Amino acid sequence: MSSRKGFFRKVVSCIMTTALCVGAFVIMPITANAAATKEEVLGKWISGSQTFIFYEDGTVFHEYSGGHNTRQYHMEADSLEVVMRDGGNDTLHYDLWRGERIGDSAQDGDDAVVFLMDGNGTMLSWNVTKKNGTWESRTADRLTRINTPDPVTDSNSSGSNGHNHNYEWEVETEPTETTDGESVYKCIYCGHIDARQPISANVAIRRNLEDSIKKASAGSTVTFDNKAWLCYPQYILDVLKEKGDVSLKTDFTYEGVKYSFTIPAGSDYSNLEPADFYGYMYLLGAFGGTVVE
Repeated sequence: MSSRKGFFRKVVSCIMTTALCVGAFVIMPITANAAATKEEVLGKWISGSQTFIFYEDGTVFHEYSGGHNTRQYHMEADSLEVVMRDGGNDTLHYDLWRGERIGDSAQDGDDAVVFLMDGNGTMLSWNVTKKNGTWESRTADRLTRINTPDPVTDSNSSGSNGHNHNYEWEVETEPTETTDGESVYKCIYCGHIDARQPISANVAIRRNLEDSIKKASAGSTVTFDNKAWLCYPQYILDVLKEKGDVSLKTDFTYEGVKYSFTIPAGSDYSNLEPADFYGYMYLLGAFGGTVVE
C-alpha cells in the first residue's frame, strides 16, 4: 500500500447521505453546554483538515493545511454574533476559545477559534476573524479527541522499543471514487499505529470534479454524473464561481426518474438559500432543469 505523509491534514471529507442531500441542508444552531473544564480539553483533537493540542500551561498548538502556530486558550463560555461566509447571521455558542481577545477590545484583523463541546466525545470549532467591526466565520469543523498512550507507562526509554513514540498522520490507503481510503497515526520510529481514520471516497470524487472544473477551457461545459452524490457541497459552487467561465451539467437519477440541469458559467448564486449542501432537486428547480426521457 502507498503512503503519503502530511496529506491527511489537508483533506476535508465530504460525508453525505441521500436523506440529507435531496433538499438544501442547513446546519441548525446548537445549544451551549455548561462551561467546559481544562481536564475535558487537554490532549490532541483532530479533524480531516486540522489538529489542536491543548496543554496544561494554557497554550494550544494548531496545525492546519498551510501552516501551524501556538497561542493561548481561555476556558470562558459565552456566545458570539457572527456573519457566516454565505452572508447569513448566526450566534456561535462556545465553551472556550483561543487566539486574540473575543470582545470589545478586538481590532480588525484579529482572529481566533471558538470551540463548543457537544457531549459526544467530539467538539465543534469555528475560525473567526474581525473585519470592518464585525466577526466573520466559516462553517463549523468537528474535532475528535485522540487518546495517545501515556509515555510514562507505555513508551518510556526502558521499553522494548527504547524510545518515546513520535506520531504523525499519513495516508496508508488513498481513496478512489468507489472505495474509501484510510489514514493512520503512526510512530515515525517504530511504526506503531495509535489511531486510524477513514478517508471518504467523496474526497476523491470532490478532488476529481474540482480538477475538471479548474482545468476546463473557457466556455466549455463539465458534465458530472457520479451516482454516489445527490447534492453539491458549497465549495463546489465556490469553485464554479471562482472559475467564472465554465458551466457544470449534472445528470442524476432520483426515485427512478432521470433528470438533468446545468449551472451556467457566470451564474448569480445570491438567490440560493444559504446552506452547506445543495440537493440536486433544489438546484434543478433553481436553474431550470428537465426530466430526461
